[in-house]
Amino acid sequence: MKIIRSSFTYSAFTMISRVAGFVRDIIFANYLGSGVIADVFYVAFRFPNTFRRIFSEGAFNSAFVPIYSKLISEDKNKEASEFAGNSLLILLSSTILLVAIIEIFMPSILRILAPGFHQDQNKFEMLITSARIVFPFLILVSIVSILSSILNSHGKFALSAGLPVILNVILSISVLFAAFHNNDYIFWMSWAVIISGITQIFFLIFAVRKNKIIIQFSKKYLSDPLIRFYKLFLPSFLSSGILQINILIGTIIASYETGAVSFLYYADRIYQLPLALIGIAIGIVLLPSISKKIKENKKSSINKTIEKTIVYSMLLAIPASVALYVLPELIISFLFERGAFDAISTYNSSMALKVFSLGLIAFILVKILTPIFFANENSKLPLNFSIITVILNTFLSIYLFLEFGFLGIAAATVISSWFNVVLLYFYLFKNKYFSHSNEFFAPLFVILVVSSVLGFYLLVIKNVYLSLSFSNFFYDALFFITILISGLVVFFTMISFYKPFNYVNLKKQILSDE
Repeated sequence: MKIIRSSFTYSAFTMISRVAGFVRDIIFANYLGSGVIADVFYVAFRFPNTFRRIFSEGAFNSAFVPIYSKLISEDKNKEASEFAGNSLLILLSSTILLVAIIEIFMPSILRILAPGFHQDQNKFEMLITSARIVFPFLILVSIVSILSSILNSHGKFALSAGLPVILNVILSISVLFAAFHNNDYIFWMSWAVIISGITQIFFLIFAVRKNKIIIQFSKKYLSDPLIRFYKLFLPSFLSSGILQINILIGTIIASYETGAVSFLYYADRIYQLPLALIGIAIGIVLLPSISKKIKENKKSSINKTIEKTIVYSMLLAIPASVALYVLPELIISFLFERGAFDAISTYNSSMALKVFSLGLIAFILVKILTPIFFANENSKLPLNFSIITVILNTFLSIYLFLEFGFLGIAAATVISSWFNVVLLYFYLFKNKYFSHSNEFFAPLFVILVVSSVLGFYLLVIKNVYLSLSFSNFFYDALFFITILISGLVVFFTMISFYKPFNYVNLKKQILSDE
């Protein structure tokens, strides 16, 4: 199946970027730990990231890709070029205006977004300095996102998946430079973000020119594609905005507990790996694919594509969720526990990861199911779901934080995400956008059974690992890697006895061009 092959390509390059990200996080943990500087930078960097996801990755991408993909499939190349160019101008104008306003009112805004930091004046001044340097990254990454969306619509997924490598490498270099020179981490890390954005744009411009993709600008701002875009964009913008406000609420609450922002960050970084490799990769590939099939009115093909996408996602998501639940302390300790990142940081981050693991499947399903609505040019329902989910998450976050501290924020995220999945599924069936066949449930049952056996195996071998208490890092690392590899071997050996998941059929699905 072509979508599996494309997702595999995207996931492969995403894996490279995530490895670079883990190297960056290991360096961060070693030099910054979960202290003041780490908290300040993570909050400052999350600020433009929030708006980036609202404008570029969220609302803009969801509204742009279905329309642009359909224009390409209809061979309306000039119309597609003008639509891309005018969309780029709209995004740039919006982000430049937003950045100017935010920069002026930065101190007041940060008092709202990180009230816990305001209690420490030195910490708050560091946050303002970093945020003012980093926030223009939004303009750069908006250009990156739309150029990536254009390439993705043309079936070119590799570069957009690999671009984060640039950010990770430059950030890592900035921390090492600061450590060996003047220790002004915040200054160098903040400017490293801007430099990485500029570098990514150069790579994307080169790729667009190489693939002979034309982007034109037109004075006609009320063309049919743009009118459809505006209709999709507003509800999608509100939907994405609400979801990102949801994340900000978690940050605001966590700012009241020292180290909580960092604990949640490191846990988030781990579970984001399978989420990016599976959910985000497939979601990005799925949107242009089913948009074209909807235009061609291939209903049976759409159902088959979505169903296979979910099954093969669960083939990876369910065992990944089990592994994160059973091995969180081993994973956090192996990756981060050194230098300023102590045993307490490991324990707290691993507990957060354990909670997040219970929601991994839900996070992935949301990434797969939501694009189906946008491919049908229905953005109002995801908006309504977002509002309901955020209200639920906000109340749960406050209540559970008061009861359980920062772990309550993670638990609230998990519960609200599963509730979102239920809403998405119900209305997909109700609107007849998608329905499961009887063939769906057998492979899912097999995956659940084999994943349960995997969980028992990992629990046993983890206890053996802990009883050995290696003092040599080399042996410690070797045994940990052995656990991960043996877990993969155990799972895929057992699952291969079920014919649809044997090596020949899996290879066929990855290489298939259907």
